[in-house]
Amino acid sequence: MKGIGFARCTQEQAVYTRSNRGDTLIVGVYVDDLIVTGSRADEIKFFKQQMMKEFEMSDLGLLSYYLGIEVDQRDDCIALRQATYAKKVLGQFGMMDCNPTQYPMETKLKLGKDSEETPVDVTEYRRIIGCLRYLTHTRPDITYAVGIVSRYMEHPTVLHRQVVKHILRYVKGTMSYGLVYKRGRGKRAKVCG
Repeated sequence: MKGIGFARCTQEQAVYTRSNRGDTLIVGVYVDDLIVTGSRADEIKFFKQQMMKEFEMSDLGLLSYYLGIEVDQRDDCIALRQATYAKKVLGQFGMMDCNPTQYPMETKLKLGKDSEETPVDVTEYRRIIGCLRYLTHTRPDITYAVGIVSRYMEHPTVLHRQVVKHILRYVKGTMSYGLVYKRGRGKRAKVCG
């Protein structure tokens, strides 16, 4: 990538950028998959041609699904969701038939590291937290609650598991939620929820 004018992103080692007269091309690399985006379609096309000369590769067109994230690209916006992943998580932890709730966490809930409370299976608790943390990529509405329950992965109790199940019940009722990026009129894009 560096040989064709790209610079590696300092914050994310798998992302490369190339700028040319105010236009930017961004490439994300994951094993043998590339995600390409940029400010001009002809720059993207030129990059694809460069890569096809060097490597045997297929152009799969517009991104629609990547690492559990569903991408819906339209003329006026791009929506990112993880509905299929959320269903899988609910099924995996026996919560598919649960009753949904309106909030990810009860307000004024006090959690602590109470050694007197009944402990739960640490491995199972960590698996659920890991799944919820991955879901936060497109679900900022659960980030705070997931961050709170993540604090108790060392010694989770029945109360902590109840809070995690509450988050899963919220996910059940909000599976279609995600991020929507609307096309801006000028240089700044507007982010909507």
